[in-house]
Amino acid sequence: MYQFMAQELSKIKGIGPALEKRLQGRDIHYVGDLLLHLPKDYIDDRIVTPISRLAHGVETRTEGVVLSREARGYGPKKQVLILLGSDSGEIRLSFFHSAFMMHDARLSEGRVISIRGVVERWQGQWQMTHPDWILADAFKPGYQPVYSALAGLTGKRVATLIQQGLTLLVPSLVTPLDGLLNNLGSSLSFRQALIQLHSPADLDRARLVQSSARLKSEEIIVYLQLMREKKRQADCLANSLQAESSSEKLLAALPYPLTTAQAEAWRDISNDLCSGKRMHRLLQGDVGAGKTWVAALAMAKAAGCGFQAALLAPTEVLAQQHAETLHELLAPLGFEIKLLTGSTRAKARRELLAELMSGELQLVVGTHALLTDDVQFHHLTLALVDEQHRFGVRQRWGLAEKCRDGHAAVHLLGMTATPIPRTLALALYGDMDLSIMRGMPPGRKPVETRVITADKMKPLAAGMQRILDDGGRIYWIVPRIDEDEDGISVDQRVELLKGYFPEANLLGLHGRLKSKLKKEILDNFSSQACKILVSTTVVEVGVNVPSARLIVIELAESYGLAQLHQLRGRVGRSSEQSYCMLIAGGEASQSSLARLQQMVHSHDGLELAEADLALRGSGDAVGTRQHGEAGFRLLNIAEDSDLIRYWHEHMPDYHPDEAIQRFWRPYAESMD
Repeated sequence: MYQFMAQELSKIKGIGPALEKRLQGRDIHYVGDLLLHLPKDYIDDRIVTPISRLAHGVETRTEGVVLSREARGYGPKKQVLILLGSDSGEIRLSFFHSAFMMHDARLSEGRVISIRGVVERWQGQWQMTHPDWILADAFKPGYQPVYSALAGLTGKRVATLIQQGLTLLVPSLVTPLDGLLNNLGSSLSFRQALIQLHSPADLDRARLVQSSARLKSEEIIVYLQLMREKKRQADCLANSLQAESSSEKLLAALPYPLTTAQAEAWRDISNDLCSGKRMHRLLQGDVGAGKTWVAALAMAKAAGCGFQAALLAPTEVLAQQHAETLHELLAPLGFEIKLLTGSTRAKARRELLAELMSGELQLVVGTHALLTDDVQFHHLTLALVDEQHRFGVRQRWGLAEKCRDGHAAVHLLGMTATPIPRTLALALYGDMDLSIMRGMPPGRKPVETRVITADKMKPLAAGMQRILDDGGRIYWIVPRIDEDEDGISVDQRVELLKGYFPEANLLGLHGRLKSKLKKEILDNFSSQACKILVSTTVVEVGVNVPSARLIVIELAESYGLAQLHQLRGRVGRSSEQSYCMLIAGGEASQSSLARLQQMVHSHDGLELAEADLALRGSGDAVGTRQHGEAGFRLLNIAEDSDLIRYWHEHMPDYHPDEAIQRFWRPYAESMD
C-alpha cells in the first residue's frame, strides 16, 4: 500500500506536468497525498426534482432538454445563456466568462442534461447561475463528497482527480496494520476506509466516523511508536551542571521576581540539569507567561559551566526576537549570543560556524539552519526547541544529537505556548517529562474579547479608527491565503479594508511569501509604517508588537479555542488595554457561537483547551485541515483527543518501517 501511495501524481489520469507542479506547491507530491485530501462534507444527490417542483433558494438537481443556447458579450468573457425545458416547465442557466461552452456539442439543442445548483426565481422564471451539469445519461445518483478547493482547482475538479486515483486502488493493496487492527476489532482495512470516505454508499455518519478513525489510527500509532522509541533513547547519562553561579546572578538581575509558575518550572529544569541524567522536558507555558526568562536561566547555567547551548526556533522572526531578548539578559553576565538563519550571509556564517566548532561562541539562536550537517559544536550540552510542536521528532532530536563522540548526551528542553490538557500532552509527547506554567507576568491586562457577526462592519470600522487614532496597531486574521469557493483571501481583505482605511498603509502576510519579504512586512508593522496587517495564522507565534492593541479574527468558529487563544496573544503585550474581535460566519451554528463565548469569559489557555475538548467531543467524520498541527496529516488534537488517548493506553506491538514513517510524518520531518 505505501509503495502505491508514494507513486508520482502523474500516475493519475488527468494530471500532467503543469498540474503536478501546481499541486506540489501545495504539499501534494504523491498519490497518497491527494487521496488524503478528505471531503469536508457530503450531499444527497439521489433525487431528480421536476422543474415544476423547484423551490427558491434550495440547492437541487433537475434535468431537461436544451431548448436554446445563446451568447452575450464579446471575446472569452461572453455570457452563455441556456434555456432548459421539460414537460413540467423551463429554467434558464447562466454561465459567465464561458465562451467555450458555445462550441460544446454536449450542449446542442435537443440534448438532455442533468444540472445541480441553487434555484432562484427571477421575474417569474426559474434560473440557476453556473450550475454543475452533465449529460443525463451519464448522471449516477448517489451521495457526493464535497471538497475544498486545492491549488486553484475547484472542489468538483478535485473530486474528479480523486475518483481517478481511487480506480488505482486494487484489492490486493494492504498496510501492515490492516491485519493487526482487524485482530483488535477493526472491520475496515485502510483501503476500504479510503473508499468509504471518498465514495460512500450511504450517509451513515457512524460508518463515516469509523472510516475516518481507521485512517487516523494508523497515523497516531506510527507517531506514538516513534515517541516510545525516543523515550527509551532519552534514558542516559549527561553532564551535571552544578558548579556555576551565572544562573543565580541572572535570577537576581531580572526586572521582576519569577512568578510562582516560573519558579516551579525553573526548579524542575534546574534539578534535571544537575541530576547527571539527560533532561528531556517539555515546558508548556501560556501565551506571554514568561518562558523566555526560564530559557535564559537554563542557557546561563550551561554557559556558566563552560559548555554550549543552542535554541532552535521555527521562524526567522521568532529566532531574531529570541536573540535580542537573550542578548539583553545574558550580555551583562559576559556571554555573547549570535543568530544563525537561512538569511545569514556566507562570510558571517563561516565565522559563526568556526566559533561554534572551537567553543569560542557558547550561545547561539537559530532556525532550521542550525540542523544542517556543517553546524558542529565544540561541546553542546543544552538544546532548547521553541514552539517544538512545529518541528518533527527527528528535528528536535537532531539538534540534541549535535555533540562529538565521547561527550555526554545533550539535555533537551522543548517549549510550547500551545495549551494542551495534561493527559493529552503526556500522550502526544510521551518521550518528555512535562512542566506547565500558568498565569501572566505582572503589568499585563486581560484582552477584552467580544463575539460579533459579519454585518457589524460599520461599528467595527469605527472602533478600529479609534485604535488607530490612539497610535495602536491592528491585526486582521483571515483563514486562508487564496480566494476560492470556500471564502476569503488575504488579498481580498486588504482591498476591502483599504476602502475604509486609505491612510493605514495596509499590508498582507501569509506563509508562502519569501522569508525576506515576510521580515520586511513585519518590520513595517512593528515600526508603525504599516498600521493594519492582514494575515493568515502565520502570526500565531513569534510576532511581538507591543503597540498592536486589536486583533480581528474572521470565521472565528473555524478555529479551535486553543488556536484562537494563541492568536489573541498577539495583542495585550503592553500596559494598554487591548481587544480581540471574533467575527462569526453567517452559517455559524448556535453551538459554535456558544463555544466562542468561552473566549469572552476565559483567558487561561489550559482552561480553554479543556473546554474545546468538552464542547467539540470526538469531532465529525471529516476534518477541515489536512496537515500542520503538530505535523499531522489528518489528526486534529482537539477533535481526536479520545482516539489519541485510546492508542496511548492500548499501543499494539508494531514497529513501522522507514517508508511508513516517511509517509505519515512528511510535514513534521521535512526541513523547510
